Amino acid sequence: MSSGDASPARGGFADDPEHLLRLCHDLRQYVAAGLCLSEPTADPGAEPARLALIRQQFDAIAELLDVEQAPTRRIGGVNLTQLAGECADVVRLTYRAPVIFERVARVVVAGDQALLRRAIGNLLDNACRAAGGTGHVQVSVGTADDEAYVEVSDDGPGFGDVAAGTGHGLQVVAAAARTYDGRLEISSVPGSGTTVRLCLSGGHRAVRPV
Repeated sequence: MSSGDASPARGGFADDPEHLLRLCHDLRQYVAAGLCLSEPTADPGAEPARLALIRQQFDAIAELLDVEQAPTRRIGGVNLTQLAGECADVVRLTYRAPVIFERVARVVVAGDQALLRRAIGNLLDNACRAAGGTGHVQVSVGTADDEAYVEVSDDGPGFGDVAAGTGHGLQVVAAAARTYDGRLEISSVPGSGTTVRLCLSGGHRAVRPV
């Protein structure tokens, strides 16, 4: 991600203990994925790919921690499609639910990669937990009108009575929506699954793959 415009970053941990809890919540997934990848494998040929994924987890952790120490939020071009794919790869390591992601087009947005990674990761984490061991999770990235979006669906029990924007995970997703003058759309029917769409207004372009 290239650096560009900047906006004020969040406050320190001492001033906002809830912020620290949200950060720990988000780091948990990458640590768990790294531990899974470090387990011995019977296929020596898989080692290079596993090492690459381990590096990806360390890079994601470093990215989050680096942003927390930065005085400003870094804005640049973010390949939203690639980012969603990386987040899907992480949850596949730690959850049993199949995660289906069809890469139709490359969507690039102007944004903070670390914040968007946290938001998408939380959407997938929630969906995989809701889907359990027998459900499915589907991820899509696209554009509609003047918005880019990431949509995550599951066929699990749904959020039930949990209000949109509550809980450590959804608070991060809601914050990402507010940052980009977007919105968070949640459609949930108990027992029938949930669809959550993170809409990001303006500042995007869709690029068809070559």
